[in-house]
Amino acid sequence: MAQGPLTEARHQILGTTLAVLAAVGLGLAVALSHFAYEGGANGITVASTRAGLMALGLPAICLVSGRSLFLPWRAWLHCAGLGVLTAMMFYGHVGAVEFIPVGLAVLLFFTYSPMIAVLNIVVVGERITTPNLIAIIVAFIGLALMLGVSLDIVDWRGVALALGAGTAAAWNAVWLVRRMKDYEPIVVTTHMALIAAAVLITLCLSIGTIQWPQTTWGWGGLWAVVILQATSVPLYFLALAYIGAMKSAMFTNAQPLVSITAAYLLFGEVMTPVQLLGGTLVLAGIWLMQFSGRGRA
Repeated sequence: MAQGPLTEARHQILGTTLAVLAAVGLGLAVALSHFAYEGGANGITVASTRAGLMALGLPAICLVSGRSLFLPWRAWLHCAGLGVLTAMMFYGHVGAVEFIPVGLAVLLFFTYSPMIAVLNIVVVGERITTPNLIAIIVAFIGLALMLGVSLDIVDWRGVALALGAGTAAAWNAVWLVRRMKDYEPIVVTTHMALIAAAVLITLCLSIGTIQWPQTTWGWGGLWAVVILQATSVPLYFLALAYIGAMKSAMFTNAQPLVSITAAYLLFGEVMTPVQLLGGTLVLAGIWLMQFSGRGRA
């Protein structure tokens, strides 16, 4: 049955609200992880805790909603590979903040969007359009600017973690679309989360790197990451149902701005002018790609 103008307007408002809340929650989670590190935790412990609780929650949601967790063997193997990438993404996204400023970490991670465009061109053979080519060039000029002024003054481990997480996110997105589009998304995500949790917890235990926070603020930061990410991801998926992937993705680009603002207000972190210019170019490239895609749609 067709929706009336009023119903459609309400859906647009609700979907936009959900997308903004998701972006704010995810942006705050990265910034607040700094409290966990100041309190004595390390990135692998924070990431493992997040992944472990997600691995407990998603199967419960599937069972309550009546979804079967069964997947064909070949599909599960794809989920296993995607789960390893998810583990890299979970760790690198918040773990980078252990070594480098929040703003730099989140902007380096967000290079995953132009990476997806490059992978679609190189691996999938997608035809490149002029706006996309310009967007990719702009984004990677921004990345070069950020790295050019950062490698001499920040810990390379944080840079590697943030870029590694972005690369994992890009491969993850391309792999999902090409191999798993015929399966229930939440079931696929559940299997990916289980594999990611197994990888991170095994890594944490095998190399003896469990470091829990030693202060109240540290525990607050740890649980802030877990709770904010656990609630923001479902909000984002709900937003998809109301306003679609393109609009939802545009609102999620507010995440770096939320993280940078929160880091400034809470910790006094200030990026250099060149880093800010580079970050602006990265976001400009992402927005250009998304507006170009919207026009083609």
